[in-house]
Amino acid sequence: MSTLNISLPRFDYMCQNNTFSGSQGRFRYKFFPEKKDDIDTVLVAACYFDNCYEVEEEAGRVTRQEFACSDEGIDAAESWIRAQYDETQK
Repeated sequence: MSTLNISLPRFDYMCQNNTFSGSQGRFRYKFFPEKKDDIDTVLVAACYFDNCYEVEEEAGRVTRQEFACSDEGIDAAESWIRAQYDETQK
């Protein structure tokens, strides 16, 4: 079981183009809506270390995954972020 206790905001929060981020030690994560193909919005989860998201993304050190814009997508993003954290603890 993961030692990362995470609870992402629910669908109504994300529908308002809000961003959510958190950390545990050096492990950082960010969760945000993103427009794709100028029509659909997807939810993106990103994991990185040490610096802010923008610095780590520019350096190519961000792991990202897209999820459906739904409560089920948010649940899947939580699980994915926990799995990413667990990988760093091995």
